[in-house]
Amino acid sequence: MSGIKDKVVIITGASSGLGEATAHRLAQAGAKLVLAARREDRLKKQVDAIEQQGGTATYRVTDVTDKDQVQALAKMAKDTYGRIDVLINNAGLMPLSPLDQLKVDEWEKMVDVNIKGVLYGIAAVLPTMREQQSGH
Repeated sequence: MSGIKDKVVIITGASSGLGEATAHRLAQAGAKLVLAARREDRLKKQVDAIEQQGGTATYRVTDVTDKDQVQALAKMAKDTYGRIDVLINNAGLMPLSPLDQLKVDEWEKMVDVNIKGVLYGIAAVLPTMREQQSGH
């Protein structure tokens, strides 16, 4: 994790699983975190835990299927820390929807989160990263 200290990292899907674990690991390495997910109570607990361990973190409740919310997340990160160095586009879901059950609504939600959400994240941070001439 060399080189991550003081980097500004946005993590979507940060309220549980891989996003939560990644947030704690990056906080230990000295990154400045902006955590995003839909569950505010989980985000608050994570920020509190990270800060109690000496880390730097903030959060914004964000539904990655809403382009405006993702744009607001990126704006908040830049307004708070002055830059965006890394986007971990982690939000995702995989419903148990066998094709023969025709759960089209679940398939559409998966596409909205796993594809559109990723693209909205890229669109939100790319202008800042291009302006900075750096970012991942």
